[in-house]
Amino acid sequence: MSLMSSFKMPCGTKNNYPEKLDYLTRKGKVVIFQSPSSKVKTAYIVSPKHKGVEFIVEGSPLNIDALYESIDLEEHEIRDASGVFFYKLAETREDFDHAFEKFVKAAE
Repeated sequence: MSLMSSFKMPCGTKNNYPEKLDYLTRKGKVVIFQSPSSKVKTAYIVSPKHKGVEFIVEGSPLNIDALYESIDLEEHEIRDASGVFFYKLAETREDFDHAFEKFVKAAE
């Protein structure tokens, strides 16, 4: 089982993600993943930072899923005894900004 990092969402729900994502962030990579709330019908796209996390987008679980799938970054997974954790990875902040900007333009 991989080590986990925990965070608190704006709605008060606590959630976890694999600590490996913190390592990737410290190496200068940009990581995003989906995180649904168990308290309210809201989900988030989350990005780990050097301290804490950034909530990039908030919305309904269906909208967040569609947004996440449409962001043109390579998806990776971590498999362990807890199951499978999916995340998308950009090698640099510029790569992330470019992928996210393409999505925003397409949505307009």
